[in-house]
Amino acid sequence: MAYFDPMTTPLEISKRLRQIRKQQHLTLKQVEIRSRGKWKAVVIGSYERGTRSLSISKAKSLCEFYGVPLSALFQSEGIKHALQSEGALRIDLRALRSRLAENDPLIAQLHNLLSFIARRRDDWNGEIMSVRLQDNEVLGLLVQKEPGELRKALEIRELLFKAQGQV
Repeated sequence: MAYFDPMTTPLEISKRLRQIRKQQHLTLKQVEIRSRGKWKAVVIGSYERGTRSLSISKAKSLCEFYGVPLSALFQSEGIKHALQSEGALRIDLRALRSRLAENDPLIAQLHNLLSFIARRRDDWNGEIMSVRLQDNEVLGLLVQKEPGELRKALEIRELLFKAQGQV
């Protein structure tokens, strides 16, 4: 489910473009290389600074390159942050991998789903994965648990990532 801010400005869209690229740990030059020259570093930089107009067709094509929906450019950060803090999960992949040998169906299903998500996102960070709300819902369906039950099951197994200083 996408949450749009109908008042998104071109500058906010530019900032979102930069944020999406950085979330994928890509430099401007890496975008140019990975796109085989389709997206020149100087052009992407201009879009991100807001000094060059971005047509809807170019925005759609760039979002396809990044593997994100076009709607990601129009999401309100405030709404998105509130939604993420409500239900999104940050899974400690190191802890998950260390428990794969256990005969725990939830761990096996979680590992399979997160591996699938990593391939789809082309996200090979390998340490922590933020499970988006829609993925959280899919996981809940797979393991037949409501969101609160799922979070509790992951907490009990110590699979949720805790930042330094968090209890």
